[in-house]
Amino acid sequence: MKKGKNLLLLLGMVFCSVNLSHAQIGIGTKNPYGALHVDAAKDNTTTGTPTAAQVANDVVINKSTGFIGVGVLTPQVKLDMRSVGSENSLGLGTTTMTAAAAAAGAVRYDVVNVPTGAKIEVSDGLVWSKAYVAPQKAVVVARKVTSQLITPGAAANIGNWNIVRDMSNSFDGTLGIFTAPRNGTYTFLLTFNFNGAVINDGSRVESQFFNTTTNTLLASVYKTFGQSMTGSADDANATRSTQAGGSSTVTLTLAAGTTVVTRLWHNLVSSGSVALRVTSNPADPTNPDDGFNNLTIIEH
Repeated sequence: MKKGKNLLLLLGMVFCSVNLSHAQIGIGTKNPYGALHVDAAKDNTTTGTPTAAQVANDVVINKSTGFIGVGVLTPQVKLDMRSVGSENSLGLGTTTMTAAAAAAGAVRYDVVNVPTGAKIEVSDGLVWSKAYVAPQKAVVVARKVTSQLITPGAAANIGNWNIVRDMSNSFDGTLGIFTAPRNGTYTFLLTFNFNGAVINDGSRVESQFFNTTTNTLLASVYKTFGQSMTGSADDANATRSTQAGGSSTVTLTLAAGTTVVTRLWHNLVSSGSVALRVTSNPADPTNPDDGFNNLTIIEH
């Protein structure tokens, strides 16, 4: 009789094992969609496919692949968290394991090891390497479409720029001030052109790149001009105006937060001011006065 009981128990265990091998276990739901389906909010329907919003709080182990879906009914990779919910982040912790012990492909969040500070690190099987995300580099393109008078002998900040592009939101077009978003190297290219005037012989225009944080001149570029057809024998003793223009390029190493403005200084005329040449119709790129005064800033 004892042998009979043992046989029945064994047959029952075999039956249960076979049955469980084909079972789908639902926790919080009577309508499981995987080998294991946990409905944390218990909001799934009892029949039919639950909505994406209902699945967002579920955990599913696919019965065919063994893939785990967190908020995903049919996971496509071993761990799939791409649900309709807004909280799809993955929390990582640190580890004291060596990169070799963790093996290639391991990822950790580290705040202890050199270089110190919060960072994501990836193992290649030999060393932990910091995961680098390239920042959006600063690129500024601006043009002058409003006239500005420049008084001789006094450096003037060039402002009221029309911003064509500012990739890092680092440029104040009204004041003409650029703020370095991070420590780095920046190239400034300024082109300028004045309205026509009878200029002094041996006059010059100086492009200045001025640090408004420390009120210091970082760099300057000179361009000299000869006398403007002022009465030599070969031009019928005529006095004519000339447009003084040019371009300046400087490359500067700036600390994060440094503010730089472009300035112009000139002694083209003895008195009065000379205006920068700008278009009378900014919407018309074919206007003959368009495109003479421009500023480009590029972060390397």
